[in-house]
Amino acid sequence: MKAINAIKKVKSHFKKQGINIEIYPPRAGGSYKWTFQHGDYVGSFSPNGHNGYSEGWEDVQVSGFHIRRYNDHSDLQSDYFAGSFRSNISQLCESLLPSPAKYNVGQLVRGKQTKRAERFGFAGKVGLVMGATSNSNITINWLGDEKPNYGYQSFSSRDLELAK
Repeated sequence: MKAINAIKKVKSHFKKQGINIEIYPPRAGGSYKWTFQHGDYVGSFSPNGHNGYSEGWEDVQVSGFHIRRYNDHSDLQSDYFAGSFRSNISQLCESLLPSPAKYNVGQLVRGKQTKRAERFGFAGKVGLVMGATSNSNITINWLGDEKPNYGYQSFSSRDLELAK
């Protein structure tokens, strides 16, 4: 992904939730990373084969999508590396600020007629949303089923639709 596109993606992800985030560019004699902070966490990504601040930085490919706490720093002498890496800019943004859930707690949903829903046995069933922590995982209590001993199962939001 190009640097300019990564910056746009970070800004648009946070803007969707009403947050204006500031991204700090690489600077000469300092860090060669683009960094931004949300809450107690710092996200960063690095340019490949470029310093990131001289001419042509917009077309540079970026990698090394990293997240760490703002006060946690790597220590080279003890072999401690602060934070963790993500595979792409979307995972980095979702780690810092998860997207809101597609369905709210208390809404009635129905399982879509998809192969996965049919395989797991909830195609066409109606259920009550019991918990929604992110856009992808939603906990549902299917109507007519007993509560399992191990708790409610989570389902993907793409296999669900609002019940009418």
